[in-house]
Formats: sequence, structure tokens, C-alpha cells
Amino acid sequence: MIIGRCLNKFLVVPAVIVMASCNSQPTTVTPADLELIIASGDGQFGSIGTQLRNSLRVIVRAPDSGSPQESITVLWSIVQGDAILVGPTTTVSDSTGSSEVDVLLGNSPGSVMIRASVVEHPNSGTVTFEAFAVLSPILSQVTPTSASAGSTVTLSGSNFSSEAAIENIVLFSGVRGRVMASSPTSLRVEVPECLPTREVEVRVQLGTVSSQLQSFTVTGDGQLTTLQVGEVLNFSDDGGFECHTLSGGSGVEYLTVVYSGSTVEAAEHPFELTALGSSGPSVVTTRAFPASSEVSVEVDLNAASDPQIAWDQHLRNLEADLVREGRVDRPSQVRPVVGSSGQVPVRGEVRSFSVLNVDGGFDEVTAVARYVGSEAAIFVDQNAPYGGFTTDSLQAFAERFDQVIHPELTSRFGATSDLDSNQRVVILFTPVVNSLTPRGSSGFVGGFFFGLDLLPNEPGSNGGEVFYSLVPDPGGQFSDPQPIRQVLRAVPSILAHEFQHMVTFNQRTLVLGAERSEELWLSEGLAQMAEEIVARAYDTLGNTPSSELFRSGTRLRARHYLTKTDTVSTIVTTGQGSLAERGAGFLQVLYMEDQGNDDILARLSQTTRTGVNNVIAEFGGTWTELLADWWSAMYLDGLEITTGPLVYQDFDLRAFLGTPYPLEPAVVGPNDFSGSGRLRSSAAAYYLMVPGAEGSTTLRLGGEAGGASLAQSDMRMWVVRVS
Repeated sequence: MIIGRCLNKFLVVPAVIVMASCNSQPTTVTPADLELIIASGDGQFGSIGTQLRNSLRVIVRAPDSGSPQESITVLWSIVQGDAILVGPTTTVSDSTGSSEVDVLLGNSPGSVMIRASVVEHPNSGTVTFEAFAVLSPILSQVTPTSASAGSTVTLSGSNFSSEAAIENIVLFSGVRGRVMASSPTSLRVEVPECLPTREVEVRVQLGTVSSQLQSFTVTGDGQLTTLQVGEVLNFSDDGGFECHTLSGGSGVEYLTVVYSGSTVEAAEHPFELTALGSSGPSVVTTRAFPASSEVSVEVDLNAASDPQIAWDQHLRNLEADLVREGRVDRPSQVRPVVGSSGQVPVRGEVRSFSVLNVDGGFDEVTAVARYVGSEAAIFVDQNAPYGGFTTDSLQAFAERFDQVIHPELTSRFGATSDLDSNQRVVILFTPVVNSLTPRGSSGFVGGFFFGLDLLPNEPGSNGGEVFYSLVPDPGGQFSDPQPIRQVLRAVPSILAHEFQHMVTFNQRTLVLGAERSEELWLSEGLAQMAEEIVARAYDTLGNTPSSELFRSGTRLRARHYLTKTDTVSTIVTTGQGSLAERGAGFLQVLYMEDQGNDDILARLSQTTRTGVNNVIAEFGGTWTELLADWWSAMYLDGLEITTGPLVYQDFDLRAFLGTPYPLEPAVVGPNDFSGSGRLRSSAAAYYLMVPGAEGSTTLRLGGEAGGASLAQSDMRMWVVRVS
């Protein structure tokens, strides 16, 4: 029977996830509550009469929560300059809040301004892009043809820029030199001080519009940066000019991490990494990174492949709506729970429960208390298939919760509530959970916690602490067959995960009155850390099979992430989060806990702050420092470097993840190298630089096509000598 008010419908099918309201109408969004931010495409250059290389892309989001908004119509218009839009003038935002358009430049040089606004309310969320149409620069001569690093040379040609808004970019085999003076036909340029003695190729660019190449010889080595094993070189783009030459030698290697410190969800940031060997020009090795469309497809499919992940995030979204709408009562405001005896449940007790179903309503089920432990009371739905749990299996399940899960997690994250005064967490086994998984799915929903149950004044709430789990269903009556052995193996880790969510909901929402739910990546990172905490407890007990039961899921997700650090954002940009994104959150929380912060899990859970602000307040330092140390530690752990923040202190990450180790940096030898692409916010690309026994490696980080990276990308490079 369906009772209570209708929540958003949630339909899970093997390949797609569909959200709708109970009347199947799309959810309306108030335009005044929206904002637009520029995700990519601003500040581009193009030759007259050509299409800009990259689409202009905005993200539509809610200003209070920062959550992306889907199905919002965006109006695009040319407000200055000679250009036209390619395709329709209106576009619709996708599941990440993204909406984009292409621009064709006209035949007149100059600035072009393109505006994006929300159609329903143009004054709510308006941003303006700027692009530049230019004539292709022509480089005819470099005078003199050779000079030492740090000296000044003259470049002659035509179509150079003399406008402050259009910067001349001069590159020496990809390393940027400073322009000291400019005219349409002449440039005075400083040869980069970092360059080694060798022949280079010089070109002039206006944005991405480039001249032909001219040969030039650098005489006399520039400045050499020397690092010891374990020593770090950390530098930002610095306008695209900063570069360093690292010494080579037998067995010398440098881990190089290029990363974006941006915290703008769903944004992508172009970058270019240049590495020059000291031996002179050679065939350039290049590495291209997936385009945004390729990344989005891959991540979305991964996210949709696990019904448990999808359902779990649906519940977190519903909880966030309840908090945002101010429908949470503090414990002092809660009315007595109707029908609650306020007593410990007893075996044989019959009770009714409201269980959220796949259609967004509630099924009313009747269940019997089959086992009551010291912390858990296990109820089984009377509609469960015959021949399911034995009393022994229920007892074993309850003992896991009573003896390990509950004491370990409450001691590390905080106390749970007891709104119904029954001194127990109810574990309800019901086939309603089985029905959440569509037949033929690659995975299944094993169980869940729903914060609505801790809001007794809300329709559909059970007014107390309830965890819902599937039942054994060998015959497949309610969904795909679920043998009892599979249920007993799957549910414990899910219970640990969801129990952490229960604790956090109490601490953040009921106790502290937080007005926003924790951001997905951190919320899930903490919940997965709960699985690891329980696994460690079983390690202490010498029970390896049980520890592996709680550890296998986090290991899988972590391995997923380490195979694609350059295409996955740790702050989650795909709505519900893919397996890889959740693996990133777990590894980052694991790192913070491992750095001697014994109480950081409680501090991160018992606060009203969210996301990056929460992490920085409790862990200390800056976001970019944490990212750099953490990304380094995931590769360096277990190698020659053994101390400091560059490794996991007590946790053996390589042993945990097994072989082959999933993180494999691109190896760059003594030859010239160019790597370019786009990184999502808070994502990283790994390289292992091997200069060679006799040579050196010169590194430069910049934005697209040799220019400076955009300020909002916070693009950085982290170099550690590893041997």
C-alpha cells in the first residue's frame, strides 16, 4: 500500500537513471534562484573567418548549494564584434548543468563579445565571453640567430600585435619568452633563462593563431634547478613564463604532477606541458587527453552501472532538499513518535514500517522482530520469501553490528540519535529493497538509510533509526535472484557505509542544525572510510575473511580512480558520482586520516561546513597543498621516500591495492615532449621524467597553445625527485 506524501520518482534501468515527479512532470526551477558561471571557452583567439577551436560552455547552478541544474534553457547572443553563432541561439543544460555553443568569426579583426543568459529571466545569471579575431602573424627573421639564455633578441615580421588586450606569445620550442617591446612588425624578446645549450624553434602566436617556425641556437646553459631525493619543486603557471631545468644523471627520475586546484564543479581547464631535453631537437612525443565529450560519456556510464550508487545518491539528494527547505526539527522540537513504546524491542514483536519504494511513494509493511542484540533489533518483513534467514544467520549479522560496526563507528564519527527511545538501531529486511533493482541489472541495491526517518514530523517517517536491507530471494520473486549467501556477504559493508550516513545526519543536521548537506565527494569519502575502519577492527581480531568483506568495495573504487586521475575530478562533477569519483573521495579521506589526524573523521562529520571549506578548516593548509601532497603520496607510497606528507604514514597503499599497481604515470625520456589537454577541476595528470645519464630536462607549464592558463583554473605543477 502506498502512503504519505510522494517524493520524487526514481527509476533505475540498466543503462540510464531517470528522475521525475510523481505526476511525471519535470521539476520546475525558479530562474531567480539560478546563476551562470563560465566553464570553458573564454578568451579564445582565432584567425578571421574561422570557427573558434573550443565551444563556449557555461554551467547553470543553484547559487546557494552550487548544485548543477538540468533542462534549463540558455540564450546566446553576439553583443559586440563580427561573428555568428553556429547552430541555434538557445541551448539546454545537461545533467552536469552544462550548456554550450560554437562561434564562427567574421572577416574583421577585433574583439567579439558573446553573452549567455537564462531565457526565463535574463537578469538572473548573465555572463559574457570575449574572443579575438586576428590576422595570422608572420615571422620572417630572428636577429641574431644565436644567443645565450637570458639575452634579448629581435623578431621581424608582420601582423604582430601592438594592442595591450592582444598579447604576443613567443615560444622557444614551447618555452615562453618575455616580450620587452612590440610593434606590428618587430618584437624584442628575452630568451628564457632556463633553456639549455641547444637548437630551438621560435614561433609567434596571437592566442592559438601561430606563425611559421624559425630556427635559433641557445648558447650557454641557463639556470639549473637541483633537487635531492624527496625534495619538491612546486610552481604555478605564473603567466606562462616560469620554467625550470632539472639535472639528469644515472637513475635520476622526477615525478611530475600537473593539476588544477579549481573547485568549480564540471569545469574543464586547458593546459600544456613542455619538456625539452638538452641534446637538441628530436621527434616530439605527444600525449593527448580525452575531450570533454569522451570523458562525460565514460563517467556517466560508470555511474549508471551500479544501482546501489544511484539509489544512495538519490536519497542524499532528497535529504539535501529537506534540509534546504527548512523541514528539519531539532530534537527539542520533535513531537513524540506516534506508536512508539519507547522500549527495547522484544523478539516476536510485530511492527509496521513505511518503506520508500522505487516509485517515490511508501510501501507499508508489517515485520516481526526476529533477533534483538545489544545495539541492533532485526525485523523481517512478513512478505519475505519462505526459507530465507535462519536464526543463526540473523544472530551472526547482529553480532557484526553490535560488536564491531556500532562501537567502531560511533567512537570515530560520533553518536547516533535515539529519537524513538528504543535504545536500538532497527535493521529491517524487506523485499521492498529487492524491488529497487530492475531485473537484469549488473549490480543491486543491498540496503540503505534514509534521513527522513529522523524527521518524525514528516509524512512517511518511521520516527527512529532504521536501516533497510534486501532479503534472500533465491527464486527471483521480487527482482533478480538473491541467494542467502550473497545477501550475507553484501549487506555488512553497506550497513557500515549507511550507518556512517546515519551518524552524520544526526550530528550535522539534528545536533548542529546545518542548513546544507555535506557535498557528495566528502560525504561518500567519509562513508567509505567507515568501511575501512571496520575492516581494520577485524584485522586486529585476526579475522582476515571479515576484513576483506568490508574492504573489497573500497579497493575496487580506488583502483578505478587511479586509472583515470586525469579525467576524474575528486570533487565529483557527474551528479551521483561514478565508481572512480567515489574512489577518489575515499583515498583523500584515507590520506587525511593517515597523516596523524586521529580525530579528523569526527571533526569532518560534526560540523556545519561543507566540502573544501570543511577540509581546509579541519585538516589545515590550503586546498592545492593538500591535493599536491595527496597525489604525490598515491604514487610514492612504498618507494624510496618514506617520511613526510608525500607518503601514507601508516597505511600501505600499494599492498592494499595489489598488483599491477593501477597508477601508471606517462614516462617521458630524454627526448622533447609535449602534453596538452583539459583537466577537470581538482584533477591531475601524472608524468615520470627521466632526463638520461648525461642530459637534463627543462619543464614549462602553461595554458592552451603556449599561453598562460586561465586564473580560475589554478593550474599548477608539482615535481618530486624520486630517485
